[in-house]
Amino acid sequence: MKKAELKRQNRLLASSEFSLFLILAVLFVIFSVTTKSFFTEYNLTNILKQATITGIIAIASTFVIIAGGIDLSVGSITGMGSLIIALMMARLGISVFPMLIVALLAGAILGLFNGFVIHEFKIAPFIATLGSAAIIRGLIKLLCDAKTITGIYPKFANFSDDRFIGIPKMAWVWLLVAFVAWLVLRYTRFGRNTFTIGCGEEVARLSGIDLRLNKYAIYMVAGIMCSIAGVLLTSRINSAIPTGGAGYEMNAIAAAVIGGASLSGGRGSIIGTIIGTLLMTMISNGGIQLGVDPFIMEIVTGFLIIIAVIIDTYRSRRK
Repeated sequence: MKKAELKRQNRLLASSEFSLFLILAVLFVIFSVTTKSFFTEYNLTNILKQATITGIIAIASTFVIIAGGIDLSVGSITGMGSLIIALMMARLGISVFPMLIVALLAGAILGLFNGFVIHEFKIAPFIATLGSAAIIRGLIKLLCDAKTITGIYPKFANFSDDRFIGIPKMAWVWLLVAFVAWLVLRYTRFGRNTFTIGCGEEVARLSGIDLRLNKYAIYMVAGIMCSIAGVLLTSRINSAIPTGGAGYEMNAIAAAVIGGASLSGGRGSIIGTIIGTLLMTMISNGGIQLGVDPFIMEIVTGFLIIIAVIIDTYRSRRK
């Protein structure tokens, strides 16, 4: 019994999630001690709000990365989800629930398009999703005439500020999405198939996995999650803008990789992605609190990504 417990403890200490959590905890203490406003209710709530949208997109990216792909259209799909719900409020006056269904359906269709192009035409995911990102961003600007869409329902806009037991409701949405994603990856056939495809498509095919069906599903799931992020983005900024979601793809991929997802596929975790998201958000927020130039913080984030990729490459070579 003691040996089994010792093995579990050793696995915990060796896990990347535990290491990241320790780094997160140390940075939290450092920023709390060295700044006056970091450890305040307002700032901690702001960190959660900042992390929520990136965090949901990062979970979407985690699914794709585990399957051995990459999705550069997640930011654009987020922007489309944001625009759709804003347009339906401002111009059609539709109630919230039908709007959510339409937004999620749009995300699923855009994700399906990515899966279709990648699988049927054997185009590299990087190129395929880069092209779809440009197409979607162009559609966004066309639909809104490159103008900001206002007229958001006050109750909907207040959702980003509302709290449940002291935590922003939008952060609870993130946790719910994360919990469902964790269950799917850990306990469902679809989750196991996602990991197997990431280890090698030939291995997956010989294992009897339907590559077409699963690839379509992976990118559709990612699209749906990005639409959820887009809905929350509209609530937070109380509008939809032509550039909504732009830049989120890099932060999302970075959070997933820092959290332990391997760009070569076959490895990743939802818990690691959550910690990676919080770590990036906290470093950015803490740097601002310390008065560090935002451009320098971008450089720091870039170095974090490079270091995470180097560590991932080293681990892959060892295995």
